Amino acid sequence: MKLCISPQQVPPFTAHYPQCYPLLTTTKGGVAMRAIYSVGLEGSQGHIVTIEARIREEKENVVIVGLPDATLKESRERVMSALHALILDLTMIKVTIQLFPSDRQEQGTGFDLAMALAVIDRINKRPLPIGPETCVLASINLYGALMPFHGLLPSINQARKLGFKRILVPAGPNYSLFPKDDIELVELEDITQTIQYLNGQPILRLTEPEPLPQPEADDSFTVDFSAVRGHQEAKKVLEIAAAGGHHVLFTGPPGCGKTMLAEAFHTILPNLTEEEVLDVHNTYLLAKQDRPITKRPPYRHPHHSASAMSLIGGGTYPKPGEISLADRGVLFLDELGEFSRKTLDMLRQPMESGTVEISRVKQAVRYPANFILISATNPCPCGYHGSHQRYCSCSASQVRNYQLKASGPLNDRLDFIMSLKSTGILDDGAGKTSKVIRERTTTARKQQQLRYNGKYLNGNAPAKLVFDSCQATPKQIETINDACYENKCINRTQLKLIRIARTISDLEGTYGLTDESIEFAVNYRKLMPTPGDANVSEEGGEVTSLEE
Repeated sequence: MKLCISPQQVPPFTAHYPQCYPLLTTTKGGVAMRAIYSVGLEGSQGHIVTIEARIREEKENVVIVGLPDATLKESRERVMSALHALILDLTMIKVTIQLFPSDRQEQGTGFDLAMALAVIDRINKRPLPIGPETCVLASINLYGALMPFHGLLPSINQARKLGFKRILVPAGPNYSLFPKDDIELVELEDITQTIQYLNGQPILRLTEPEPLPQPEADDSFTVDFSAVRGHQEAKKVLEIAAAGGHHVLFTGPPGCGKTMLAEAFHTILPNLTEEEVLDVHNTYLLAKQDRPITKRPPYRHPHHSASAMSLIGGGTYPKPGEISLADRGVLFLDELGEFSRKTLDMLRQPMESGTVEISRVKQAVRYPANFILISATNPCPCGYHGSHQRYCSCSASQVRNYQLKASGPLNDRLDFIMSLKSTGILDDGAGKTSKVIRERTTTARKQQQLRYNGKYLNGNAPAKLVFDSCQATPKQIETINDACYENKCINRTQLKLIRIARTISDLEGTYGLTDESIEFAVNYRKLMPTPGDANVSEEGGEVTSLEE
């Protein structure tokens, strides 16, 4: 056997994925053996799958090798039935289909069309004119019609990122989410039409793709920020959190407004970009959950009885959890003290990395988890520890155990911990609407996109990148260092203060850090309660002092 690869046959992605690229074309006895390309998914990440077929005279049979799962093994019946529907002579022919990489388990029905084309390419005297820049993603029924499959849109998105320029897909689904300038999506009805297209015949489009839905109207929100009266300090903190991607914890007695503030938070988040809409929609498809195609960020509010697996993700057949469904949006954990400590500690790594990796014996998958955590809790099981309105019936040990459900490392990853109190005094008139605040947070995020090339926000950017681009003066750095030394803060706190000050300056539209933003961050840190502290401020919405 000798290698027969011409420079024109080598796809552009081989330099980046050499391990996924076997021999494109080999010869044995003068017979060409060509490969068909598809994409397999592991979690939200995709990899190239090369499909080859070989036939020989023997009892009619189909064997699929390359670690196929049970669903993929059933593809042999669909493929052979579809080939019989094409009136191909398969008498006394044994077909062996190889999926490469062979040591990587493949699953799903998305390789059906690619396997059928590989067999047809071997049976026909003239090979199919399909180039290495083409990816095939479609399931087929018993009569050869192309069908969508679970994970179709995520597979198309990964094929884009892997460098394919043309993708053969089944007609029917709405592909308007994908940009038309970098890939060519060829919608086909059945195998016969696929072969005709590959042989150069044009495909007639009878329907136009649906346009991308517009963002939700401003009046469609159930809770608007203008409906929240009082708590001016909490509103300011939430605006900073929305602009910079910071995490917040509210603590206070029942009825003080924690849940209402948290539910109004997602209304001030900026709209998603088209690429972010596509990523979020793909995550929901992988989780088999419905979500309308919208530019509004996702908002997830799991019950406190949710298991660790439902929150983080996983299972026998891994799929995304709540933190991945909240990607690019908000994860609201109400009644934080009712969650198990083990479940809450699992949030620590995703909060810093923006991804969650689920490792199992057979495979390890990765899902996005770039969310903003908004949490709320009562100070004790009865809810009235430190309250001036009602007497607390909990013992000291009950209060301490309840407050320590959120461990110290988790609390240290929270940018804001605020203690609220219901005073019964409302503001005169309504405050700023969600639309007005959202315009401010959108402007602030545009500055961060320019600063970090659209990859990060102030709340999750790498430490070195934050220090290099914060534009802090030596005097401001000295002020932060002195404050951290006096309050015995760790290094993460110093970085946190710079992140907060940078976001405040972005909201103000200034290039460098302002002294006011540094002062706010430093004073806030001095007053922020620590885990186990349940004191309540004298004014609703103010941060609690440990000495009070």
